[in-house]
Amino acid sequence: MAKFIRRSLIFCTFFVASAALALLLTALGTKHWAEAGAKRLKNPVESDGKIHFGLFEGKKELNVAYGWRTYEINVINMLKYEPQFLNYWLWLGTVSTLCASLLFATFSVVFAVVNTTTTTQRWMTKVSGLMLWNFLTLLGALCGIGFWLVQHYTKVQYNVLSREDMSNEWTSDGMADLGYSFWFVVGAASASFVNIVLLIISTTEKDIETVIPVLEEKTNGAIMLY
Repeated sequence: MAKFIRRSLIFCTFFVASAALALLLTALGTKHWAEAGAKRLKNPVESDGKIHFGLFEGKKELNVAYGWRTYEINVINMLKYEPQFLNYWLWLGTVSTLCASLLFATFSVVFAVVNTTTTTQRWMTKVSGLMLWNFLTLLGALCGIGFWLVQHYTKVQYNVLSREDMSNEWTSDGMADLGYSFWFVVGAASASFVNIVLLIISTTEKDIETVIPVLEEKTNGAIMLY
């Protein structure tokens, strides 16, 4: 029974790791890491702006009382030509750690299947290795979260506009929020933490399974001696 519970818990980690993998992929691919409003200082009542962007692309909509105008945002070009937009190293740290987390989440999914269907003796593929992959997934996601929070509070909350927009007296100061793409990473980190807890419980079940036969053997030996 304990062996069945252990394998069931490990099998559950497959679904949770798959959820973490999906959340990380969605976070990298969506365009809502930052969401901000904008106003023109010259006519703040008549003007309005909506900006959102992800790690690679985004969209900017500005209205100067003559109707909405939409512009695409190429984050990589902005990083190259508009250094006031984002901190390049914080952006690179976010992308790198999330890609690493995505890789480790993939390993977590694969080796969850391996541990459910077979009994492996290799350290990197058995439960201890599975726990390592989930821990590295969690660590990568937390680092990505940390890098973006620093980016948000040092850059994004003060400005998400180009130099041309600022020269036209547009501002987004104090109007930026963390977008839902960021929260997908928080969800992925939470999923990885849940997996670590499940694996710890499964290891405990294995220990119980090992102890019970030893106790039974000692009891039978004592009865025979008597």
